[in-house]
Amino acid sequence: MKAEKKKVEKKKYSAPIKLKLLITIVERSKADYYVDFLQDFEVNMQMITYGSGTANSEMLTYLGLPDTQKAVIFSIVKEEKMSKIKEKLQEKFKKIRNGKGIAYTISLSSVIGVAIYQFMCNNKMKKEEN
Repeated sequence: MKAEKKKVEKKKYSAPIKLKLLITIVERSKADYYVDFLQDFEVNMQMITYGSGTANSEMLTYLGLPDTQKAVIFSIVKEEKMSKIKEKLQEKFKKIRNGKGIAYTISLSSVIGVAIYQFMCNNKMKKEEN
């Protein structure tokens, strides 16, 4: 019998997709709208928490904020999508009635677990068939 030569396939590795934590603070009544809006940018993981601001009525009037009841949306987004998200959020904050908000990001430096990382990146791996 001849020894079969096994083909050694070199796996192609690419640079990891950089992720950011996008924190968006909006009126509670607009939270679901912004969560749906952000899903259009391949955001797989989002969480909403509710908070109450501590600013006095004078400060609220100055900032143009009608209420202290807020929703804080935490979203994991790809760094490459952030410029487009930022641009679209600015448009939404200006155009939507009572849709003003604040958004900022924090860079993520690591994630524990390959499966979790792929989920957050919206990176679906194909199963290899034997």
